[in-house]
Amino acid sequence: MKKLRVLFLTRKWAPAIGGMEVYSMELSEELSHSVDLTVRTLSGNKDGSPPGMARLICFLFSSLFFLWRTRRNFDVVHFGDFVLFSLAWWHAQFAPSITRIITVHGLDLIFGNRSGWKSVLYSQFVSWAVQRQALVDCFLANSRYTSSLCSELKLQKVTVIPLGTRSKIHLPVFPAKCSKRERYILFLGRLVRRKGASWFAKNVLPALPNDVKFYVAGKIWNGTEVELLKNNPRVNLMDYVSGDRLPSLISESEMIVMPNITSPDKTDAEGFGLVALEGPAHGVPCVASSIEGLQDAVRPSETGFLVSAEDTDAWVTQVNQILEWDEEERESFGRKAKECLETYFSWSRVAHDTLTAYQKSLGKKS
Repeated sequence: MKKLRVLFLTRKWAPAIGGMEVYSMELSEELSHSVDLTVRTLSGNKDGSPPGMARLICFLFSSLFFLWRTRRNFDVVHFGDFVLFSLAWWHAQFAPSITRIITVHGLDLIFGNRSGWKSVLYSQFVSWAVQRQALVDCFLANSRYTSSLCSELKLQKVTVIPLGTRSKIHLPVFPAKCSKRERYILFLGRLVRRKGASWFAKNVLPALPNDVKFYVAGKIWNGTEVELLKNNPRVNLMDYVSGDRLPSLISESEMIVMPNITSPDKTDAEGFGLVALEGPAHGVPCVASSIEGLQDAVRPSETGFLVSAEDTDAWVTQVNQILEWDEEERESFGRKAKECLETYFSWSRVAHDTLTAYQKSLGKKS
């Protein structure tokens, strides 16, 4: 049987760091096993930051030419995020019969809510795109929360496909804890207010046993967050950690926490929260705020626990309960978590669901 010919076009790629980059790379790898896949990317900067505006504009124009030159080469063109709707619109002008898919992640829908001229322009762009959404055959949302953002914008033809775990490392489930080893709770993510690292250090950490430290590993985006953390003797600020160090850092922790805070003006949000899968992939629970896409990223009592955002008492209670687990409870959780990930959160499942969305969209056009 002839394979489906798919072009995946994305502006989010390594060495830039982030969930959208992980999505692009992992999905591409898995899709390549089942479709005839061509991937066109805009790589990030070596320091982990996304490319600047000049490189993005060059990418958009060169991709437009590429789309025109290959307009008869593909059955499906999959655009990696909503910013690329402009390319989808141009593509529809000269290849109207080709199926177009766009993945939406959350922030790419609400960036226009921020202040500044870029956000104002982006808000106008989103309004323009929504009025022309008919040229897109399907929008793929990474969570029910992101799907709800689509509904608020009146975007239709939305399919929810939760993301998967990127960990391919098979470590022992909860390796034996050394009594002399420092006990620590781990935070992984960008240091911005809504991620809640400083809130956790201020409100939850003081109510935990004195021997428990708080390790914060993440790219520094907000100087205020750093100032709130760096003078706390129980906080270990580690900057971004990757490569060989990350698996052991996760597996030796007591838990991963995602104490996210809701942005009242919807200027930022957790579309899914891939970090919520990092801990369970290594047999370690994730405790996360019960908001936004985290409600899909965590399966309560299977991969972790959901707690009301900014509810100090609830957070202290849940974290202390996990700290009191004995080795048998830890091992039992670890086995359950890995089984759950294999069933619900594998990238092969994401690719399968994505391929199904392609086929359904093609079927509607035929």
